[in-house]
This record gives sequence, C-alpha cells and structure tokens, in this order.
Amino acid sequence: MINFGIRQSFDRIEQIDERFSNLNVPVELALPYYWNIYEPIRPHLGEIADKIKSYRIRVLSVHAVQAPITNEKFKIWGREIGDFCTELSAKVVTLHPNNTNKTRVIQKESLKNLIFFDTLYQKDIVFSIETFSGKRRIFTPDEIIKFNLPMTLDVAHIKDNKKVWRILKNYKENIVNIHLSSKGVSQHHLPIDSFCKKIVDYLMKNKWNGNVILEYLPEFHGSMLTDLKVFEKTAKPSP
Repeated sequence: MINFGIRQSFDRIEQIDERFSNLNVPVELALPYYWNIYEPIRPHLGEIADKIKSYRIRVLSVHAVQAPITNEKFKIWGREIGDFCTELSAKVVTLHPNNTNKTRVIQKESLKNLIFFDTLYQKDIVFSIETFSGKRRIFTPDEIIKFNLPMTLDVAHIKDNKKVWRILKNYKENIVNIHLSSKGVSQHHLPIDSFCKKIVDYLMKNKWNGNVILEYLPEFHGSMLTDLKVFEKTAKPSP
C-alpha cells in the first residue's frame, strides 16, 4: 500500500503550531536542516512529539538533521531521532549521506553505524539513505544499491530519468520512501509533472508498499496539497 504525504518542516519550536496545527494530511516531519538550528531543539524532542500527537497528524517518516553519519556521534543523535520517530509511531528516518573524503574505512564505519540502529530498533524503525548524486557523498545511489541499504529515492535529485526508472524497477523492494517532485533546468522540487505521475502509476500497478512524499519549494505548497488530494483519490482501492 502506498502512503501519500507532504514534507513539512520547522526551524524553531515557535513555528510548530503555525505549521502543523491545521494540517489534516499525513506528513514527513522534517527536523531543522542544519545542525546549528537543530541543536537548540534537541532537549525538546519529547515536547515536540507531544505537540504533534495532540494535532492528530499521521507522521509517515522523519527527515533527520543534515549531519555526518560517518562517526560515533551519529549513534547519539541518531538514537534521539529514532526514539522521536517511535514516539510519533513513524516507521522511517530519512538520512542525508554526508560529503566526505570517502575511503573504504570511513564507509565501513558508516555501515557499522547503520547496523547498530538495525539491531537497536529491530527494524521497527528503518534508517533510510536519501539519493544524492555527488561523488563525495558517503553513499551514492549506486552504493546504496551495492550495500543493499534502505533507500529514500528523491526523484528530483537524479538528473537522468532513465536512471530513476532503473532504480525503481531493479531496487523497488528496498525503497521505503520516495520524495516526489519534478526538476527544471536550474531548480528542483517543482510541482509534479507527467514523469512523476508515471512513477506513481507504476508503483500502484506493482502494488509497492511505502511512502510517497511530495516535496515542493515553499512557493508551491498550495499546489502540493492539491496534488496530494488527487493522488489519495486515485490510490483508494476499488470496492
């Protein structure tokens, strides 16, 4: 079954009521993007979870802060976010594969960290690696596949649509989250286009199970809610 939702973020605790209290759609809850704005809210994750639950919002996944997954500190902040995810009854944490001077040793340490969380949460929470194309990323899309890791496929981050199709067709069993939006010449995270719709059609025909999260630039958030309703209608099973 496909769970459709939208990405909703916040940078400060004061924004939570404004951005979440009136939502009546499922979300991927995006924590503050950069460490310097995430760190002040770390002691308040329990309070934030209680607020989100009070709004009766279904949280499909949690998008983690952009921070290195290549060192021991990841075991500390990753556990905080994993426990936050558990509090919200979400099943997926999306991680950014950080840029690094990549070596086999560093990559091996990152894999050990991910195994640590698999063991800790017994796969009740899945730590999923988002697709970024830069070669300095600790895991490129091809390396996510090589190491058989759970994947958050961000369609707009991969320029070549043929590659998106190859990943979908050959790796869909290990894709747990899809960030769906279109891409232009100089921007991405634009409203969905015909290519995005074909992806959803393919997933539905193949009875794929996972989350499809619409992720648009802020100026297109109105379109995001409209598009979500269309997908939710088409995804309803026939009587």
